[in-house]
Amino acid sequence: RRSASLSMLTIGASLGWNLNLVPSPAGGLLSERRPFRGDGGAAHALVVPPCRLRNRYFLVRHGESVLEERSLLMSNAAYKYDATYGLTPRGTEQVVEAAATILDTEWENGPASPAWIYTSNFQRTWQSTLVLRQELGLLFSDVRTEFSGLLDPRKVGALDFQALDNMEAVWEADLKDPASTPPPVESSLQPRASVDSCLDLYRRATEAFSRLEGSYAGQDIVLVGHQDVLSAFCASMIGTDLGRHHLDYPFELGQV
Repeated sequence: RRSASLSMLTIGASLGWNLNLVPSPAGGLLSERRPFRGDGGAAHALVVPPCRLRNRYFLVRHGESVLEERSLLMSNAAYKYDATYGLTPRGTEQVVEAAATILDTEWENGPASPAWIYTSNFQRTWQSTLVLRQELGLLFSDVRTEFSGLLDPRKVGALDFQALDNMEAVWEADLKDPASTPPPVESSLQPRASVDSCLDLYRRATEAFSRLEGSYAGQDIVLVGHQDVLSAFCASMIGTDLGRHHLDYPFELGQV
């Protein structure tokens, strides 16, 4: 069941993002401005996100799917449209509860009024979005499917279709080094492209919120995604230690 606390990002939240991160003496990561390299060294692309949020965001993890019921991991985009891995009846109930949490939210200037839903197009998030849309009273034209992969699940490479508890070792590695990744698919043409580190998820966050903040102002926006992506988005936005994303913002199934 979802926790009583809400993981929401509100207008006026001050941000201090840069794409490049360095270890902090006190632990965690700090942002650092670094120039582009012209000396043959590694170049550092810089995504400049907004300095202040103009919108309010509800981050919602999908409800229980057949994958969670079977205790399996699955991040491979080749299976994203496979309805075999859609919501269970319990998952649908969790999403209905999530919608109620959103509608019960009161801001200083009145109740929440979601205007848009952005979602990963994996079946478990897409089906969750269909339930949310109906419960929130939105039109299909108010739903945006995120095709560039920013809201897709964290890529876990060789762990796909392995037991969910394999993520414990991945999270332990995150705590030690946010640049660490799950084991890649070695037979892939690009093994590194089959996995995501916390830093990869940080880059997704900067791009996602830069796009949204450049498109809307003063809106309540619902983002429907997956566990590690949403927890890393929260850590990136709030400025907490990326390696602790799974501890600080665990996002249970159907949690807002």
